[in-house]
Amino acid sequence: MHPLLIKQDNLHSEATELLEEIIYPLLKDFGEINVGGSYSYKLLSQPDIDVDIINPNLNKESYVSLCSKLISLPEVSKFQTNDRVNYPQTQGRPTGYWISPTINFGKNVWKLDIWFQKPEWSKGETNRYSQKLASLIEEDRISILSLKEALISEGVYGVGKEFQSVDVYDAILQGVKTVDGLRGIAKT
Repeated sequence: MHPLLIKQDNLHSEATELLEEIIYPLLKDFGEINVGGSYSYKLLSQPDIDVDIINPNLNKESYVSLCSKLISLPEVSKFQTNDRVNYPQTQGRPTGYWISPTINFGKNVWKLDIWFQKPEWSKGETNRYSQKLASLIEEDRISILSLKEALISEGVYGVGKEFQSVDVYDAILQGVKTVDGLRGIAKT
């Protein structure tokens, strides 16, 4: 098996343990949980999990309560959050409460990106590539993971950087498999 697929499988197994042992039990009382992104596509290249929590009765108090529970976890080493309900800051970003604990678990330090939203704020984009990526052949999975690794090594991959997972998925689906090719389609 290709080393990047082995790495992905190890990350996915550890992420599943983290979700089942810590995250799901803590989040279950806050709304409907949807785990998406690279975890759901089995295309993890780094310890990162995207989670949506949808709650029609969401209010500032439930946001504060969730933050308090997360920050109280002994495994949490860093914590970031942003109120994009009362203080929207960036065009194109969802309305909701963004919560990002860094959790030491297993062999990795996991970064969670949690969007806490009401149904009408959710665009349902956490798994927007589900159908397109469901039938990927192994070669394309390796291409995606290789492209992510190349971008990570250049320091240009991740939230707030030049490229994110969606850019990689779009590129591979268009037949582009290199960083230069990705930059080429990004300019068009």
